[in-house]
Amino acid sequence: MIYWLRLFGLLFLFVSIIAGIGYVLPRSFDFEVAQTIKADPQTVFDNFDKFPDWQPWSRWSSESSVIEFLKYSDDGDTMEWKDVRGQGVMKITETDPGKMVRVSSHYGRFPEMISTLQVSSEGGFTVVAWRSVGSLPSGPFYGFFSPFFPNNMRAEYAESLRKLKLQCESK
Repeated sequence: MIYWLRLFGLLFLFVSIIAGIGYVLPRSFDFEVAQTIKADPQTVFDNFDKFPDWQPWSRWSSESSVIEFLKYSDDGDTMEWKDVRGQGVMKITETDPGKMVRVSSHYGRFPEMISTLQVSSEGGFTVVAWRSVGSLPSGPFYGFFSPFFPNNMRAEYAESLRKLKLQCESK
């Protein structure tokens, strides 16, 4: 009996230490992905200033195998979706025509994420930069995922921007 109590006590101590470390690990993230496109800035901007324009190049497409439900507001500034991982809402909160779009995203239990898509002209090319800032939910284990979350998102953004490049350069 004492053996089992000690074993349980050690197991509880181990789990408590792991959970405690998870609570103190940082959860915030701030990352950016950029793509150079051989097209004028307005052509690039016109492909992301309203959510329906994201269809051909982003992961939020009705043709995506993981999207179960996708709906836009009448003005195209809000998008709701449901996929195999959960549901979310994205809203365009600020636009600087021809230059920048700022988006607020709410996904599942995650806190708000703010993303900015910005275009700039460099030597006859357009650079589009997609930056996201936010944090993971509180809890004892999300801190352990904070180094991996931005890497996964970077890969999704890079793939979307690659498709945006192909779309803009084919026009």
